This record gives sequence, C-alpha cells and structure tokens, in this order.
Amino acid sequence: MTRRFLNSRISGSGPNLAHICRSRVVWATAACFAVVLLAACGGNGGAASGTTVPAQISVADAEARLQAVVLQIADVGADFTQDAARVQTNEDAAKARPDTDKARRQYADWQQVLQYNVQYAAPASADLVFNAKIARVMNTATYYQTPDGAAAALSYTRDLAANTVANVLVSESSGTKITDTQVVKDIAFPSKGDDSYAWRITGKATFDNGFTVTFVADSVFVRAGRIDGNVTAVALGQAPQRAALTALVDTFVARARSAQ
Repeated sequence: MTRRFLNSRISGSGPNLAHICRSRVVWATAACFAVVLLAACGGNGGAASGTTVPAQISVADAEARLQAVVLQIADVGADFTQDAARVQTNEDAAKARPDTDKARRQYADWQQVLQYNVQYAAPASADLVFNAKIARVMNTATYYQTPDGAAAALSYTRDLAANTVANVLVSESSGTKITDTQVVKDIAFPSKGDDSYAWRITGKATFDNGFTVTFVADSVFVRAGRIDGNVTAVALGQAPQRAALTALVDTFVARARSAQ
C-alpha cells in the first residue's frame, strides 16, 4: 500500500482517518488493562514483605492525585483531543469480571485503591500513516496503599501468557474487524521507575468499507512507589516513535513519584 493511495483515500471515499485515530477498536481501553487481564485469568497476587507501610490514602484523595498524575493534553500535544477520562472503582472492576468474588479478594490482597484512565487522539492526517507518528495515547494509573501491593499487581500482569494478553486486550466494534493480533512481551525499552517492562501489540483493523490498516502499539508498564501505570502509544503502519514514548513515560513517572 503506497502513500499515494492513502493520500487519495483520505480525501475521497476511503477510510475516515479521524475514525481510525479516535477508534477504541484497537483494544480495550487502557483503564481496563489490569482489570481485563485479571478477568480473563483470575489468579491470586500477594504483596511482598519488608517494605515500610506508608500512610493510608482515601479513595477521594487517590482520585485527586491520579487525575494530576496521568498525562495531560500539554504532554501529548496541543493538537490532540481527549476522548476518555474516567475513574474505575474496585467494585466496578470486580463486577466486570466473571470471577467477581475472587477479584474482590485479589484487590484486597493488593490493597488496590482506585484506577484512573485517559485517552488522547491525534488530529486526522495522512502523515500519521507510515511515519511512526503517534496516533493515539492511552494512559492508566492505579493507586495502592503500599508499594508492595503495586509491585505484586504489576508482576502478576507480566506473567500472563502472550496469547492470553492478545485475546483480552484487543476488541472490535461495529463495522471493524481485528485480525492477526500478536503480542511480543518484554521488548527492549529503558528501565523506568521502580520497575517496568514493555510489550508490543500489533494487528490489522479492517473497516466496514474494506480498508485495512496495520496498527502497532508499544505499551510500557511501570511502577513508581504506590502507583502502577501503563503508557501506550499507537501508530499506524509502523512502530511509534521511541523518543516520544519515552518522554511520555518519563513525565508519568515523575508525577507518580511526586504523588506518593
């Protein structure tokens, strides 16, 4: 597929690039990364011992801190638009799982407090395709009462099988078909925060008009103290710019450290 073809299709009857940029079909929303993964697998996670227990934080306080921690428009680009910002309580997360009671026990074991998610979409442009420019940014942050709980949750997600991750991270919407999804775990990425790892998710999205585009998403999972987070950058046609993603992760980690 050539750039010429894509440019002509943007202005004609081809794909609506704004829909591609804003679509949530690439996978389940970033706020649900941990929740969806746990829903698929169940399992238990316990906190490690030996860490000094910090002061307890209320749900209301956690929400205020998480709203300040997550990436903002100024971080991703002034021309981006925010199309998601939401809180997810532990109870909401547990009810979204088929093993609700186990989920409640798991969140209690981890002393999970609250999750918060934001998503941003780039403006429609033919330059987004095959240029490694970021078309979409997703950022989730979860607050725990202790660093041990945050570490246990992050470790649990890392140990999930790649095929399980592929099955639960990607979702379809009306008129869009997702195929050829693959997950590569532990791709090369600089260490960030207290613990981190990165995955790459790729696949093809075919829209109802028959247009197919390859998406590449690099997802960085990171912990800073009592906060776990995921920063995901999506690009079309090739991997997102590494320097841009690294800068976003650094910004998130710096804010997370200041919100302990």
